[in-house]
Amino acid sequence: MPGAVACLLLGAGACSAGHEPVPSAPPLGQVGNVGLEPVEVGGAGPLAPTISIDPSVACQAPPVSDPIFAAQVFDMSRPARRELFSWTTAEQAAALRQDKQLFTHVEAQGLGPGFAFIYLQQLSVDSTRSERAQLAGILAGELFAKKRYAWTDPWATRMGWPGEDYGDQLLRIVLKPEAWIVLVQGGELVVIDQDNAPVPLAQAIANPQRLGAIFYRKDAQVGGPECFSTFTSGSNGYREFILGNLAMVEEWSIGTQAIRDRLTANIEQLTRFLARIRSCPVVSSGARWNHDVSCSWGSELSLPLSDVTAYQQALAIPSDLYLPVPAQLAAMIETLQGDLFEPDPLRVNPGSL
Repeated sequence: MPGAVACLLLGAGACSAGHEPVPSAPPLGQVGNVGLEPVEVGGAGPLAPTISIDPSVACQAPPVSDPIFAAQVFDMSRPARRELFSWTTAEQAAALRQDKQLFTHVEAQGLGPGFAFIYLQQLSVDSTRSERAQLAGILAGELFAKKRYAWTDPWATRMGWPGEDYGDQLLRIVLKPEAWIVLVQGGELVVIDQDNAPVPLAQAIANPQRLGAIFYRKDAQVGGPECFSTFTSGSNGYREFILGNLAMVEEWSIGTQAIRDRLTANIEQLTRFLARIRSCPVVSSGARWNHDVSCSWGSELSLPLSDVTAYQQALAIPSDLYLPVPAQLAAMIETLQGDLFEPDPLRVNPGSL
């Protein structure tokens, strides 16, 4: 785990040389109240905000009046989005600044085209549903051949999966108000406009230039978690937005004060979340947690929400790195603090190039 913030948040006795936890440190999945003194979260140099954490705040697992991530809950009754964030590498960021070409990569290096496009290719040859097959063929073809993956808030994809690194440079991408979104989940393709109103498939097929983004959820239909089973089965679930149609991009930017402010806000939210949940024991394994979180995305939420429920409903990638336990939250906070930058803004309006 990252050292400075993790040691502060978990307590001086939880770290030794080399940032390895001593044997007495509580393991992931069995974290209780660690009884810490108040600490200041910082450690990323002069750019990092200093945020006070009060460990005396009691666990707030029950519903609360002000869940920290309530505004970021992704509601499938209103999934349309114009503002999205995408992480990229320093090398790609340098190329973006030089060439101003937002979409350049056909697939992530070494990772193939992605499950979404493998599935769309399968749907495109299904002769039993002609309109669905036609639309799937458009999405799996040249329109989204060069792509970027995105989500609604930076923190919810930054950590990714163990062993993967999406980069530490953040892009903000804004779609045009006329952009349509294709929802790919449950074996179906549904097209909506920015008011979340349905768009007939025939209309989308006739106007592919308005397809601005694909929302893909890896569910049981495509090998994700089996939600109606008492056992944890299927592979990991996740969800994402996929961008690739430059004609529907109103603006993209990098290095702006607005992006830095969004990162700072995410750090502050995660720090307050950690202060609230640090005394709550977590007993779920990573696989069980991914299953439960992914399956909850398809259910109607009961209000009011708890802090943990709102956190889970804001996530895109419920990997082990996002388990709501102190060690993982501390690592995320420190990672985002390290991503803060001195503003060097670049804004591009593709239609004006």
